[in-house]
Amino acid sequence: MKAKNLAEPEWPGTSGSRNDRPMRLGLIGCPISHSKSPALFLEHYASRPDILEHWSYDLIERDTFDEAWAAFLQDYIAVNVTAPFKENAFRTADSHDYSALRCQASNLLVKTPSEGVKAYNTDFEAVLDILRQEHTAFQTGATGKTAKDHEIRKMKVLVIGAGGAGKAAAAAAVEAGMQTSIWNRTSSRAIEFADHLHQYDPHGLGSVTRIIGTPSVPFENSCPAELLTAVRQSDIIVYTLPGPSTSDHTFHRTKAECSFLTLLDTEPDILSGKTVIEANYKDPVLADIPCRRYISGLTWLRLQAIATYRIVLGPSLL
Repeated sequence: MKAKNLAEPEWPGTSGSRNDRPMRLGLIGCPISHSKSPALFLEHYASRPDILEHWSYDLIERDTFDEAWAAFLQDYIAVNVTAPFKENAFRTADSHDYSALRCQASNLLVKTPSEGVKAYNTDFEAVLDILRQEHTAFQTGATGKTAKDHEIRKMKVLVIGAGGAGKAAAAAAVEAGMQTSIWNRTSSRAIEFADHLHQYDPHGLGSVTRIIGTPSVPFENSCPAELLTAVRQSDIIVYTLPGPSTSDHTFHRTKAECSFLTLLDTEPDILSGKTVIEANYKDPVLADIPCRRYISGLTWLRLQAIATYRIVLGPSLL
């Protein structure tokens, strides 16, 4: 269901019928009862009662993307998008920002007056910001643009997972100019996305340098040799797999999780000296693993939230 030619939203302080009721932002996904997004919105604008008077942030949990999309079109100016709807959001939007085109997934949909519903990916912006900060932290004293560019190109990033968050992380690493590898439970999904990234290679690096997967080998209790090598060679690990599900009070880990965690059990210090970035903040699995620096999913969430506020409310209201 497309939504082109939407009426231009009338922001607080302007004339029009919207001025007497809150401007509504929200989050769509399933399940999302654990989400911290509404609390982050209230925290960010705690000193701005003028903003909170006009804006609200809601959780919009629906079983299907079509139901969530309908709720968005009816009542909201913009919605953040989380699992499992990021790729649906990208495909359904009328127009796309560069960030969404890079990732082939969207975690922000915004109604616009001339482009219909526009898709953005603020996960891409958040990870790109983190990676650039990490490059600064890793710098060895190089001076001059050429020397610094050469230094950043030597940095190796391993992205674990090729879902919506994994795609954003891989696209951000390529955008930053870093050597990028993707490991996924099956290699076909990662290969398809790597082929896409070759269209957007601003540094001429050949985009993703390596795809690692085991499409036909069960590996619940073992670690693929390629994964072991990639972890050892990487400077930064971006872990985007979801945490264990706890349905029926029983922990269930995916095959990909089991494989990676088996590696950590076998070599508990393998991440020492590396930066670890984890997307999941509800059930993090790497928070207590020895490493050079751990960047939590909550840090990632805050950065993408600030990017959302900038896009939707405008830079002057940050």
